[in-house]
Amino acid sequence: MTVPEFIPVQSGAGGAETEYRVRLADGRTLACLGLGDPVGSPVLYFHGFPGSRLEARVAAAAAGRLGLRLLAVDRPGFGQSAFQPGRRIGDWPADVTALADELGLERFAIVGVSGGAPYALACAASLADRLTGVALLCPLGPLAIAGSTAGMVTHDRVLLTLAARAPPLARAVAHVLTRWIRRSPDRCLEFLTAGLNSPDRDLFADPGYRSLMSRSTMEALRQGGQGAAWELTLIARPWDFRLEDVRMRVTLWQGLADQILPAAMARRWAARLPACESRYIPGEGHLSLVVHRLGEALAELRPVDPAR
Repeated sequence: MTVPEFIPVQSGAGGAETEYRVRLADGRTLACLGLGDPVGSPVLYFHGFPGSRLEARVAAAAAGRLGLRLLAVDRPGFGQSAFQPGRRIGDWPADVTALADELGLERFAIVGVSGGAPYALACAASLADRLTGVALLCPLGPLAIAGSTAGMVTHDRVLLTLAARAPPLARAVAHVLTRWIRRSPDRCLEFLTAGLNSPDRDLFADPGYRSLMSRSTMEALRQGGQGAAWELTLIARPWDFRLEDVRMRVTLWQGLADQILPAAMARRWAARLPACESRYIPGEGHLSLVVHRLGEALAELRPVDPAR
C-alpha cells in the first residue's frame, strides 16, 4: 500500500482560507478546507447532509477569534472527496486518521453538525486517545434508537423512513432530488424551508446565509447524487458501531424548536451515551442553532491555557 500523500492546493486572499487534498492509501482523495487561525488549536468540522466543507464558513470568524484552526472535510462522494464504494460510517475514522497524520495533527477536537454527528461519534468510539473534545450540534442519532420521527418536518420524515425501510428506492429518490437541486437550487431551498418555523425560516431572509448554504449544497452535489444517495441509507439504517462504545465526554447542543431533528429524538438516543452533557436551547431551531451557538461550542473545545 502506498503512503498517503499531502497535497496543498491553494490559499484564499490573505491566507484566510486554505484548500488541502490528502491522497489516501487506496488512491482516494479527501478534500479539506482550512479556516480560522492557521497555527491555532485544530478542530475538525464534519458537515451536515447533504453538505460540504464550504458549510464551515459559517464558523470562520468565530474560529479566527478563538485562535482555532478549523479544518472542514468533505466526506467520500461529497464536494471534492472521491466516492468510496460500499463505505460504512465506521470506515470514517481511518480516513480521519490519515488526514490528521498528513496535516501533522497529533491531537485534535471534532465538531459534528447534523448528519455529521454519526461520523463524529464513530471517531469518539475508536480514536478517543487522539481527541481533545467532541461537540455535536443539532445531531442526527440512530433512528432505530430514537424511535418515532414525530415532530419532524414532513419531507425529512418521509425520506428517512424510506431510507430505513427501502434503501434502493430511497437512493433512487435521492438521485431525482439531486438533479432538481442542481438545476434549481433557489427553488429547492424555498421548498425545503417552507415547512420550517421562524428560527430557521428567517435565516434565509439573509442573502449572505442563503448564498453560503446554496454554494455549500451545490458543492456537496458536484459529483452528482451518488455520495448523497449512499449516505442517506447509511445514516437511516442501523450503524456499524454502538453508542455505548463512546466512552469519552461528548457535548450535545440541541434546539428545542428543531423541526428537522426534534429534541425528543435527541433526548432518547443521547441517554445511551455513557458521558454525554446535553444543552437544550429554547427558541433555537436546527439551522439557527448552528448559526447562533457554534461559536460557543467551539469556545468550549479550545484547550485551556495552563498559564492562565
